[in-house]
Amino acid sequence: MGFSRSAVALIASIALLAGCFAYNKPAKRWAYVGDTVLILGGGGAIAVDVTTKDEPCTGDNCLYKSPIHGAVVAGVVLVAAGLVGILFNLTRTDVKTTR
Repeated sequence: MGFSRSAVALIASIALLAGCFAYNKPAKRWAYVGDTVLILGGGGAIAVDVTTKDEPCTGDNCLYKSPIHGAVVAGVVLVAAGLVGILFNLTRTDVKTTR
């Protein structure tokens, strides 16, 4: 059991298209929420992939299976995007807008 490639790609696309960079204080608050969701979603994808591994082959005719799967890669990308978003929002100065 695990994520299919299309499900992981859909989750990553939706999360990354949300745009978690902000330019003023109220928008930064919501950007931090979005960045946190990215980090939690990435951690969840990694956790699901790690906990649903197949049984290791112990015979002589075993094919090689990479320990890195699509869900791990998608999870790392989501976590990295969340961390970059947080760091970007922390270092960006607020823009004063007039209404």
